[in-house]
Amino acid sequence: MTTPQFDTLRAAKTLKRGGFDETQAETVVKTLDQAVNENLGTKADLKLLRGEMKQDFTDANAATEKAVAKSEAATEKAIIKYEAATEKAIAKSEAATEKAIVKYEAAVKQGFTEANATTTKAIAEIRTAIADMRTEAAEKSEEKFTTLYRHLWVVGASIVVVMITLFLVN
Repeated sequence: MTTPQFDTLRAAKTLKRGGFDETQAETVVKTLDQAVNENLGTKADLKLLRGEMKQDFTDANAATEKAVAKSEAATEKAIIKYEAATEKAIAKSEAATEKAIVKYEAAVKQGFTEANATTTKAIAEIRTAIADMRTEAAEKSEEKFTTLYRHLWVVGASIVVVMITLFLVN
């Protein structure tokens, strides 16, 4: 199909009937013809425009896909960075926990060592006190035994004297 034409002859005649002289009518018609021919599009123009738009959409889709891929790569990179930071934080936390456990174990061990030393000292003091008590008891017991022995000796000797006396008297 061809470009629709602006009928310049008919437009000039109409302007002349309306009171324009020939020069005015030709100037107005030329101006309108230029405006119409420059601004009207043909099917070929539309086809060309459609092709350009398709290309623009294709380019836009490619740019969008590229942006999406770039965004996905950045997201993946951020996830990897986040995971690395998380692992680092976990490792740091585990190290701090291990350090705290070692410190706690050392404190508990120190506490047990001190308690053991105190207990050992108390046991030694108790043993010394028991030994002293045994010694004191043994000394008292020996004194009592000696006293008892003396009494028994005196009683025994007295019995012997009485028996000898009874024997002699009889």
